[in-house]
Amino acid sequence: MEDSTKCANSIFEQPWWLNVVAKNHWGVITSEENGQIVARWPYFWANNLISKRVTMPKLTQTLGIWFNPDIGSGVDKLSTQKRIISDLLDKIPYSNNLKITLDSNVTYFLPFYWRGYRVKPLISYKIKKLENLELIYSNFDKTAKKNIRSAEKKVTIRYDLDIKNLTDIIDLTFKAQGRKSPNSSKLILEIFEACKKHNAGKLIAAVDIEGNVHACSLFVYDENKFYYLISGSNPQFRTSGAQSLILWEAIKFASTVSKEFDFEGSMIEGIEKFFRQFGGQPTVYFQISKLPFHMEIFELLKPRIKKILGYK
Repeated sequence: MEDSTKCANSIFEQPWWLNVVAKNHWGVITSEENGQIVARWPYFWANNLISKRVTMPKLTQTLGIWFNPDIGSGVDKLSTQKRIISDLLDKIPYSNNLKITLDSNVTYFLPFYWRGYRVKPLISYKIKKLENLELIYSNFDKTAKKNIRSAEKKVTIRYDLDIKNLTDIIDLTFKAQGRKSPNSSKLILEIFEACKKHNAGKLIAAVDIEGNVHACSLFVYDENKFYYLISGSNPQFRTSGAQSLILWEAIKFASTVSKEFDFEGSMIEGIEKFFRQFGGQPTVYFQISKLPFHMEIFELLKPRIKKILGYK
């Protein structure tokens, strides 16, 4: 049987990643033909008081499905994918309580739609070619360039800080909003340690001459994709431009280890505007869901609930 580490679209589908973010709540289903894996779908399940559901682990942008690149091309490829997706949906547990986001490589969503799943497009900005850094910088808008130049006068980029600098800034940011961070410091630390072990992560910080950490970001990557996973900016120094400088440094580093840079999408207008400043290409990926009636109602009401509570 093929090495499962090779049957993956991204770092998020690797067993070692799932062992951190999903603990003992993940599994893998495969579709095989002639003794060969033609598709692999790692999944995560969570429990609530009344049911189990297939959903997304924390800090995991996408999850499945990986298709063997040798399954064909053109019309034959789509026909094969349709058959494979149907096979996988027959195998996946809790298929009537499922909400996941697929890797952007999975563009053929109609087989899910025909099986009664909701399909929602999401957007992520990507820099898909990292070879020409001069060209990449020229595509930044004037605001990004201005922030980078401003930050270069105020801070120094550091690669050697402790991960606690990031978790402290994140907690500080959410505390200022009267909220609790959705991601625990323990989880972020475990991800960072696992990434260090697999040479798949980089912590980049911006520090001024007095030792103040203006901003800090954690990036994860494999040989194909470099992801902007999680970041924090000290509210006291939010206008220093440090986060823009960190992103530029990250893009330069990404060009030495990966093929493309993924800002990780956001449908929040202010965040999308910030990502767009860096000249990436908008890339569609898909959320697939089928939920019980009470969860469908909750999903419809969630935006209004967040607005009432003041969540951005």
